[in-house]
Amino acid sequence: MLLLRSRVEAKFGGNTLLHDQDLPTHIEGDTLSISPPLLANQEPPEIARQIAALPSQLQSQTFYLLPRSQAIAVYQLLDSNLQQQLQADFQNQNDNNLVNNLSLEEKKQLFQFLYTPTTNEIEDSEEDSNYFPSNPFSVTRRRIGWLFVLLITNTITAAVIESQEDVLQKVVVLAIFIPLLLASGGNVSIQAATVVVRGLNSDVPTQKRLLPVLGREAIAGILLGAMMGLIVVGEALLLQNNSTVAIVVGVSLFTISIIGTVSGAVLPFLFQFLGFDPALMSAPLSATIVDVLGILIYLYTARFFLQV
Repeated sequence: MLLLRSRVEAKFGGNTLLHDQDLPTHIEGDTLSISPPLLANQEPPEIARQIAALPSQLQSQTFYLLPRSQAIAVYQLLDSNLQQQLQADFQNQNDNNLVNNLSLEEKKQLFQFLYTPTTNEIEDSEEDSNYFPSNPFSVTRRRIGWLFVLLITNTITAAVIESQEDVLQKVVVLAIFIPLLLASGGNVSIQAATVVVRGLNSDVPTQKRLLPVLGREAIAGILLGAMMGLIVVGEALLLQNNSTVAIVVGVSLFTISIIGTVSGAVLPFLFQFLGFDPALMSAPLSATIVDVLGILIYLYTARFFLQV
């Protein structure tokens, strides 16, 4: 099954079965032709209703042109007779050499792989549907464990500050900019984590997304860090009229921004791989990591430039 899965993902990129377009189809007579989206913005129940109303010879063709995530949701809403028909048509179709060369058992496995929701997809669907009617106790139960982990992790930040107390005692003005640096780094990491979590809902296989996302977020971190670093250098000069302190703050924010975007991009992939909910933990943990590393970067940068 793993070999079959790799063959499918290599061939189709984890998207649709017979086509890679996320387009529904336009029906002309008894044929299908790709046109501007007709179903793309419709909800699965409406798509299922329209497929059920089609002539039998067009139902399978229309279904196979749906994106995988959409097809999974639609398939669950179809009646059992139509589901069996789709499975039979899938096993008998000859439109694609890869599918045509598979055994009957492999075709059955392939259909299950493509159109049966995974455990994570089922959990995501259940969480989405159960959130609004859920009570405060169930919401608290889901979150409290991770929040305890973060609470303990945050004590590391206090320990780091205490270990570098001699620097702060000699250059007290450095303490003024700690909240600014940590808040800015946390904002950058939370933004990156939020965007990546949302992107994980797409149909591109995870292994193909990781490196491009890391590269893109690292470049974004460099650009964001450079722009925010220049701004904070100006602010530090206005507040303290000390060019060395201003440089320390600017360099620190530049470095923290890069770390923030990279950690915000990596953690959602890591939690998805481990089977946890990326949306629940990625952003808070990323911000906590940035807090700890940000303090270290800031105070060691101060040691280097101020020679303390």
